[in-house]
Amino acid sequence: MRDRTCVEAIAAAIGRSDDCAQFERLAMRDRTAVSAARETMAGWYERYSPAELTAPLAELELGPGSEAAFRLLREHDVKTAIVSITWSFAVDWFAQRLRADYAYGTRLGPDGIEHVYPADKGPWLEALIERLSLERAAVAAVGDSDGDRELLEAAGLRFFVGDRPPDIPGLVHLPGGNMLEIARRIVGRDESRG
Repeated sequence: MRDRTCVEAIAAAIGRSDDCAQFERLAMRDRTAVSAARETMAGWYERYSPAELTAPLAELELGPGSEAAFRLLREHDVKTAIVSITWSFAVDWFAQRLRADYAYGTRLGPDGIEHVYPADKGPWLEALIERLSLERAAVAAVGDSDGDRELLEAAGLRFFVGDRPPDIPGLVHLPGGNMLEIARRIVGRDESRG
């Protein structure tokens, strides 16, 4: 995403922007504060259908080249995943839009919230690598914040498009990077040169 987050877009659509602004300032690694914020948000969402909650997501700006990147990766039979600490209904919506093969996010279900925190992203990717019998060197991850540290550490190819990269060996820092350029690196060729 560029500009606003999924949570901000949804909050604006349901009249909760001011409340949401406080949540967006939380340290994403503060499990207690994030869990409490999610409990509050879950209460906001009770009156809305999944379609109503995901409708504002269409207004969000994807990172440059995102749609073309997913298309290129599909053309090369590269499996893709969207991994986020945000709500799974939003992650699933983007996974469907971009035709990603896998999606992982915080689930809001009838029995409560199944939280995803930054530290959960790496183990999730490691489990997927094992399930698909992949070599770590053949797995790429793209992150944009310190909340992606564990995800990036679990991958063999590591790209960071945010401003302040975490100190991770082998990390390629491309601030504001174009996702299509990253996809070209992943498939091993620059298609702009034929």
